[in-house]
Amino acid sequence: MSGSRSKTKKIPKSRFSKKPSTYDLSLQVFRDMCRNPSLAFTQAARNRGVDPRTVRKHIGSALKRNSSGRIKARSTDRLRQTLHIPGTEPDKKIPVPTRNRSERRLLGRWMSALNAAGRGNFSKIHKFPRSQSVGGVKLPTGDSELQQILVALAETESPFEGLYRTIARQS
Repeated sequence: MSGSRSKTKKIPKSRFSKKPSTYDLSLQVFRDMCRNPSLAFTQAARNRGVDPRTVRKHIGSALKRNSSGRIKARSTDRLRQTLHIPGTEPDKKIPVPTRNRSERRLLGRWMSALNAAGRGNFSKIHKFPRSQSVGGVKLPTGDSELQQILVALAETESPFEGLYRTIARQS
C-alpha cells in the first residue's frame, strides 16, 4: 500500500488572481457591519474568512463595545485609505489620501457625477459643491477640467467603468 498513493497535481495560480490582504478583509468586515447593524462581529469576520483577532488588530479603532458587551462598528471611522481618481492625461491616476468615511463618500459622489457627465448628464456635477478638496487634492468641477478628464478616459485602453472600478487601490 505504500506505493498506491496518488500524487496530487499542483495547479499554478494565475498571476492575475490576488488574495486580498488581511487589512482589506478587515475593511470588508467593517463595511459589512456598517451595512447591517444587527450582524455580529464574529459572524461578519467568519463570513469573510478572517480571524476576529486579526480584524481587531487592523481596525480596532473603528470598533466599539456597546452596553451589552457586543462589538459594533462606530458610526464614524478614522481609517486612512488612498483612493485614485482619473487625471487629465490618459492612464494617469491621481492618488487621493482619505482620512475617514465621509471623505470617501464625497469622493464617491464626485465619481458618480463624473460618470454621469461622461454619459452627457452634467446636472450632478453642476450641483456638486465647488472648491471641494479631499486629502489636499482639489476635485475638479469646472466644465473644461471635466472635459479634459473625460477625453483622457476615452483615450485609455481600459477606461474606468463605474464607481468601484474607478475608486480602487492602485495595483
